[in-house]
This record gives sequence, C-alpha cells and structure tokens, in this order.
Amino acid sequence: MYPITLNIENRKCVIIGGGKIGYFKARPLLDAGADVTVVSPDICEEFRLLEREGGIRVSLKEVEEADYREAFLIIVATNSEEVNERVYRNASSSQLVNVISNHELGNFHIPATLNRGMLSISVSTNGASPALSKKIRNDLGDVYDESYEEYLEFLFEARMIIKKSLLTNEEKSKLLKESIADIYKHSTKERYRFLARLLPVEAEFK
Repeated sequence: MYPITLNIENRKCVIIGGGKIGYFKARPLLDAGADVTVVSPDICEEFRLLEREGGIRVSLKEVEEADYREAFLIIVATNSEEVNERVYRNASSSQLVNVISNHELGNFHIPATLNRGMLSISVSTNGASPALSKKIRNDLGDVYDESYEEYLEFLFEARMIIKKSLLTNEEKSKLLKESIADIYKHSTKERYRFLARLLPVEAEFK
C-alpha cells in the first residue's frame, strides 16, 4: 500500500449501506467537500438528519451498478457479503473502492485519522488490525492536542510570508526551521514576535 492524500472536493462519492458504519465514513468525506450519495433500502437516524440538512443525497433502494457507475470513490458498508463482493467486482478499475468488512476486496484502505485543523495524522495497519490503528490514533491525540490548530495557523502564515519573500533559499530555510521551535508551539506572544520580525520581509514584495 502507498499512502496518499486525495483532493475529493466536489467529486462524486457513493456510500453503499445506510448504517452507522457508513455514516462514520461519510462525515470525513463531507468535511473534505465531497458530493456524497448514500444507497440503501433503509438508513440510520444520523443519515436521515444529514439528508434533512441537505448534506447528502439518499437513494432508498437496493444498489444497482448504475448507482455507482459514475462515482470517483465507492465505500461499501453493507452486512451482505454477496452485495459487497458484487459491487467490488462490477466497479471499474479506475474507481476507488473500499469494502469495510473485507480488506482483501477493494483497492484502498481508510486509515484512522487525527485532525487538528490543518494537521492530519493518519495511522494504518493495512487491514491487519483496525482496532490498533484507532488506539494509536487516540494515543496520538493526547500528544497532539487541540492547541495544534492555532499553532498550524501560525506556521502557515509564517511560511506564506517567507516563501514569497526575496530572501535567499538558505535564509528562507533558516527561518522555516526556526518557526517550528518549541517556544512558538507554546507561546502566543512569541508567535507574534516572530511574525513581527517578518514584517520587513513581507514589505519587500508589496
């Protein structure tokens, strides 16, 4: 397996199966801006709420090949092995397919992911133990807590200023390395001081 990060904004993603497992897979897709359709004879209350809010489209029916023929990404989350395998076999080789109940089917896995604003940390055991992936993700959550959201915003702002400057590559590299020093992770005051030092640099390209 080769880990990548996908831009799925406005891409058609189909979830086959209306239970809570499918719902938990839908949320990250929606957060990433995907166009999500759920196909299932019945759906859980969480999906009903999402549909009422206009977040997803729902087809209350047994799945047919036409339901996912144009999908960029397919997540199969039913309790029927026959349905799961049929969807996988009928999908195009150019489509991304994940079968929740059988990691030997499909062509990608969904890692356990920790999100802190612009920071995303994904953990995968390549299907060997999803439970361990989740445990490691939760352990990482204690290390990389909510404070990293503001910290990443600071790093992003500093990086944009430095990259656009007329400094030499060596000078840029030095400042970028300095920006990730622990002092800036824990002190808002020090972040402001660092950004203030960059003001003359920012003025160079205005």
